[in-house]
Amino acid sequence: MKWRRTLFVLHRDVGFFCLGLTLVYAISGVAVNHREHWDYNHAIEDRVSGIGDPASLLDLQSDAAPGVVARQHQQSLVAAIHERIGRNGAARKVFWRGPNRLSIFYGDEDRDVVDYLPDRGILEHQVKEPRWLIRQTNFLHLNEGRSLWTYVADAFAVLLAFLAISGVIMTRGRKGLRGRGGVLAALGILLPLISYLLLTAL
Repeated sequence: MKWRRTLFVLHRDVGFFCLGLTLVYAISGVAVNHREHWDYNHAIEDRVSGIGDPASLLDLQSDAAPGVVARQHQQSLVAAIHERIGRNGAARKVFWRGPNRLSIFYGDEDRDVVDYLPDRGILEHQVKEPRWLIRQTNFLHLNEGRSLWTYVADAFAVLLAFLAISGVIMTRGRKGLRGRGGVLAALGILLPLISYLLLTAL
């Protein structure tokens, strides 16, 4: 039938067109699914840096214990540390975890914490680098940019639906809906339904 040939051509061309978008959502989907196991946007490296005791860091003349100096000049000390490590944005909160451990929190929750140990003059902190390719795909998949990308994502969803439905309609005979294709389609429909019922029942 002529309409089936036209549908085949459309299915083929739309499939080629959707290749890039499909890879974006596939790569990001796997990355985001395992967000409890890793930071899917950044590669994290723990580092220990020697930056000096509070007196030398702030260029002060003091014979007091480093912890005492640090508490007396906490605000200036935090500003100096902030400048030294090049963090973007102000600290969210600052507090002492002990007599010789000043913790500085950046960002949400406790994922970006800098610990300064005044008695040893060292800084324990994390260096975060964007994950190449994965960070970019996550930006698009999670629609962080909003704006026009929202409509691109909506159009992609419609095209995926077209590919699924046209693929079913095009295939005839024992490999179509009346045969193996029908069994596979039923399994594909049942999978999310059963998964939802099982997950919500737990």
